[in-house]
Amino acid sequence: MPHLSFECSHGLGQQADLPALAETMRAALAATGQCPIGGIRVRGFEATVDAIGDGAGGYHFLDMILRLGQGRDEATRDAIADQLYAAVEAALRPQMGDTPFILSLEVQDIETRFSRKSWSTIHAALREKEPE
Repeated sequence: MPHLSFECSHGLGQQADLPALAETMRAALAATGQCPIGGIRVRGFEATVDAIGDGAGGYHFLDMILRLGQGRDEATRDAIADQLYAAVEAALRPQMGDTPFILSLEVQDIETRFSRKSWSTIHAALREKEPE
């Protein structure tokens, strides 16, 4: 159950291709081999209002929060975080140029006993697509 949310500064979408970035994030999570394809969710939100640094403007940020289902050891969570961060950084660096920018990522565990997900048809839909 990897759920990745990202929030970014107002106007970042004019400089960076956010839909392509979301796909980069999804692919990076899938490529780890530790994130079930049917559980991957990536969603992004561009702030309508922000105040960054000294308030002079011209600064941007992208903050990611990755929520993972419990059960992965620390080394696995660390590897997922490193692979995701590296993929996003590689995608954004050329788009950001000299713009003052910060990229951040936090990994959180989803506590199983408080998680509800009994209604899900995505896994079945993905199984139907698999070649026989």
